[in-house]
Amino acid sequence: MQSGSSNQNYWRNLKRKSGFGQLVMVLLSLELLLFGSFLSLPLPTATGHNLENFTHATVVRFVDTLPSNLQTQLRGRLPVLSAPVQPVRYSSYVPIVPLAVLAGYVLGMPLAPVAAICWLVLGLVGPLTGIYLFASGGGMDYWREPGFGYLVGLVGASWFAGRMVPQERKSWRQIVAGVGGVLVTHLVGLGWLMGGSIAILLTEGDSVYYKWQPFLGEQIRNLTWYQLPYDLLFAVLLIALAFPLRWLTGILTAPDIASRQRARQPLENQLELLSETAV
Repeated sequence: MQSGSSNQNYWRNLKRKSGFGQLVMVLLSLELLLFGSFLSLPLPTATGHNLENFTHATVVRFVDTLPSNLQTQLRGRLPVLSAPVQPVRYSSYVPIVPLAVLAGYVLGMPLAPVAAICWLVLGLVGPLTGIYLFASGGGMDYWREPGFGYLVGLVGASWFAGRMVPQERKSWRQIVAGVGGVLVTHLVGLGWLMGGSIAILLTEGDSVYYKWQPFLGEQIRNLTWYQLPYDLLFAVLLIALAFPLRWLTGILTAPDIASRQRARQPLENQLELLSETAV
């Protein structure tokens, strides 16, 4: 009888600790997404010609820091270093998609989608309390914005990354989690844009649709074409570096597993030790 009571108390305490750990990790992931919402990085616009100009300008600047004799040798062997440097266009990049993929990899299911949904809801209701997360401010009517589908896609990205790496750490699963999570976000975003264009065509008529069509191409270019290469790069890079965070998450959200791994002791012996300590 006493053993059964101790068993119930053990699992009750364990559930309480695990629930607290899960709450902490969800809040930390929410804070990470909030940080990403306000982080803007000036990066070269991701077009082939512009990236070539950026690479050439970077190499030329590096060569200019070398000793003069070495500069002369390099420019003699590589005439392209003597070519004039072309201007480089920069765009503002917000790394929210890679951070959503990172949350999915670290937290797994179902905590990562919960954190992404909390972030999305906070962006919608935030303006009521003076918190503005989204690019155009947010609010309950933000679903009308063309880019809202990309925000919804963040939930899908965290879900996909969490599903791909449930327990084991394999390189191919990590790569698929990073690439697939990014693609899910952009597919949902593009689907939202296309659905919006069809809705306008059906409700407003051809005249409004053809005026809106160039705007659609601009949104696809800015939200997918320019962002996708950096999203893929940073998502895979963050997953490759995030294994210590995943290990820490396992300890906080599953303390029973961590204790068994440390002690390698049967559950019955642990209960006996708890009973003796209580007496």
